[in-house]
Amino acid sequence: MIFLLFGCSAKEEVIEDDIEYIDPVKDVFIFSALDSAVQYRIAKANGNRDYNNYQFKMLFRDVYENDLQDIDGNSINLKDYDKLIVEVVSADCAHCRKQNEYIDDFLNFFDGTFIQYFNVGDKNEILEFYEGTKIPEDLIIISRDEGFKDYLLQDLGLKKYPSMLGFYDQKVSFMADGETDIIGFREFCSIAFDDRLDENDFTDKDGNDLLTINRAVDDVKNDLSIENQNKIKELDNDDYTEELTYQLMSKKVNFTDMSNKKSDVFINEIDDFTLYQDKELVLFYTFLRDNSQVDRVDFINSLIEDNPDLSFIVILIEGAESSSAALNNMKIKFKCPVVSTLGYIPKDFFSFAIAAYPSAVFVNKGTFSGAYSNIKDKQTFKKATTVFLGEECVAYKSNNQING
Repeated sequence: MIFLLFGCSAKEEVIEDDIEYIDPVKDVFIFSALDSAVQYRIAKANGNRDYNNYQFKMLFRDVYENDLQDIDGNSINLKDYDKLIVEVVSADCAHCRKQNEYIDDFLNFFDGTFIQYFNVGDKNEILEFYEGTKIPEDLIIISRDEGFKDYLLQDLGLKKYPSMLGFYDQKVSFMADGETDIIGFREFCSIAFDDRLDENDFTDKDGNDLLTINRAVDDVKNDLSIENQNKIKELDNDDYTEELTYQLMSKKVNFTDMSNKKSDVFINEIDDFTLYQDKELVLFYTFLRDNSQVDRVDFINSLIEDNPDLSFIVILIEGAESSSAALNNMKIKFKCPVVSTLGYIPKDFFSFAIAAYPSAVFVNKGTFSGAYSNIKDKQTFKKATTVFLGEECVAYKSNNQING
């Protein structure tokens, strides 16, 4: 079940320790925040398509610095060219074949160096790609190179074939993905070389730098030390602990912006959630199909008993069957307060998806610090409490000074 993310408004000041957290995820669709004239230029040069955040992140990156070889064995270094286009294609891509119908027009128009790089395709496959068509003499063709592949996919984050990268003065000046024709190519050359974008084009009305204000999950992850990244990875037994942790990490929790009114149908055992805003708090998420699932209650209670220094709240996920009704029909009860997602509860407590039960979300004195999805056993849960709470909390900037 996916829940909507709501904004926060503080009712009263929360007294916090003097702790700096890793900067959290901040989702900004950069293209929509740009000046309309800049949007128009970028879209025209990108095949009349909106520009994705991952494309913006490529801009102004350094060119690949290692030597490459063309299909004739000649050594090529991209740093030797001040005005360069690299077209990234695949030998088995139908869209690349269609775009290649314009290759002569591209070369005739562009007055710099044009390289066609086949990220999929060896020399024989490239020759088959050109079967029936003469390879232009002034076109440099490079077949798959592992180092350059990593640069494109890992360093730049390229996602599509065909893609076109413009480099000016050894930096990415523009990139476009998807098919283009000669009209689109001319627009590409204009924005990449003739009338280039600069930093003033990427500020919003408040003067914020849109290329740096946006933070994705990977940006949060990369701010952690390798050691702390590995600690989180070791907890991940269902491919969701990492995702949810980096999505939530360092976001402030609003304990007063409530969802729903108090209900007689759904369980609400807390009247004032601000009592938890200065606590080391664990939120347990679970679903109860019927009153036979006492094992789920027993397991969470065992985790609570083993960690007496922490505060806990159980959050019941309501589905087609009512978890509240199931718990009310059980003789056993949770050893901590219980609230329902359909009851009186802070909106921030269910502004994200939970993929498996039980799962834990950790709140360190008013700040999300991590998550442990699909809790395996008491030992790994104990490990999670040391990763996300206390002095070793991985969300603290002070615990991530060395990344290597």
